[in-house]
Order: sequence, then C-alpha cells, then structure tokens
Amino acid sequence: MITTTTALLLFSIFFLPGAYSAEKFKGLTFTIEVPDTWAYTETPEPPIERILGVSSYTSVVLVPVQFAELLIEEKGDIEMGNGSAAIVFAKASDYSVKNAPLDLYVKYRMNEDDSLNVISQKATTIGNDKAVRIEGHENNNASNIRILEYLLLHNDEPYVIRYIASMDDFERNLPAFELMVKSFAFGTNATDSKQT
Repeated sequence: MITTTTALLLFSIFFLPGAYSAEKFKGLTFTIEVPDTWAYTETPEPPIERILGVSSYTSVVLVPVQFAELLIEEKGDIEMGNGSAAIVFAKASDYSVKNAPLDLYVKYRMNEDDSLNVISQKATTIGNDKAVRIEGHENNNASNIRILEYLLLHNDEPYVIRYIASMDDFERNLPAFELMVKSFAFGTNATDSKQT
C-alpha cells in the first residue's frame, strides 16, 4: 500500500498541470493562458527577438521562469540549451498583403525565413481560424535548435506563434507550448477589426 501511495503521489507531483492565468496584452488583440512557470514580456530585447526570428513585430515573448534573464538581455547572442526555450506570439507587421489566402502568407514566411529547414507542414485551426503548423530545425548544421510554429490570418492580419528549444529540451517544454496555443483567443480591438 505504501509503494502504491508513493508512486501515485510522485506521479501527481510531476504530471499535474501548473496554474495558468489568462493574460491580455497591450496593443494586441489576443489572450493566452500563461502557466505560472513561464515569464513573459511585451517588449522583447533584440537578442531574444533575433533568436526567435521576429524582430520588430508586435509580440509577447515567453521563457521558462528560470531563464527570465533572457528577456532583459540587451546585447550579444543568446544560446538555447540547458533547459531553455522561448515562445513568441506575434502579429507579423512585415507582411502587408491583404485579401490573399493563408498559403501566400506561409510562402512569404518560408521565403523570408531561410533559417528553417522544414520537416513537416500541415493544415490545422487555431480557434476559428485556419492555420498551418510547421515543424523543423534551424538550417545551420552546427545548430541543434528545433522549431515549431503556427501561421494564421485573423481578419486578414498575419500572426506567427513560434516555439524554439534545443533538440534535447524540445519535448520537455512542448506540452506547455501546446496548451498556450490551445488557449490563444482573439478579443475585440477597434484598431484591428476588419472594416466592412
């Protein structure tokens, strides 16, 4: 009986989901449920933006709390590894095509981001919006970075959701990322509403 209770207690400690809180962000029309084990900023510094491939986007960047210092790193390059990971939810301000299909946005992103070696690509949905799920790894032979991203259009505005981690750490943080993606929801914001 003691062995069973101990095993059940250990199972519960490691597999119960952590606390989440729905967060709204300034200037963005979406909410995400953020686990309390993840830190985030709405004003990412250039090094974290570079590694995520989303410089100058209106975005929210998240990292595991033990790596929160990555969010304030102002200079140099950031290395992924030792359990670190990074996530970005962003409005893609560099894509200005309107009334075009999602496929064109995906093609644009793939042309712009030559650092991604695509392993798989499939259609999906996020909320009520069609999306494309792309998995791959960094196109640098010396790198061991895995990438998973979702591309979607909402009211004709492009969004990218990207998760990066080292090959060794990718699976560890993937469940938290997928839960955040499932919680991703658009609200109303007059500046981003589609005009009719």
